[in-house]
Amino acid sequence: MPSIKEYMASKDTTQHDLYIYGVENGLDWASEESYRKNNIKLYCKPNDLMLSIKQLKKLINDELQLQEQFYGKYSDAPLVGLALKNALISNFPCN
Repeated sequence: MPSIKEYMASKDTTQHDLYIYGVENGLDWASEESYRKNNIKLYCKPNDLMLSIKQLKKLINDELQLQEQFYGKYSDAPLVGLALKNALISNFPCN
């Protein structure tokens, strides 16, 4: 589980790709489970949309840049998953 600092240092490599795919998969499952149990989705990414690692990293990188002050303050914390969750919510809102 990489910290923000570790992720940023190696974001152009494949070092954390499997972790990022795993987080995305877990978030998709959590969103679907939330919908089944509470009729509330975390985000509304189309079910047939498969994001590439390049697209996922762009979402994370954009979120880290958008909220640079927050993530900079917690750069030693393993918050890459939080950045991805927030990016998915922002980019695939449920209307």
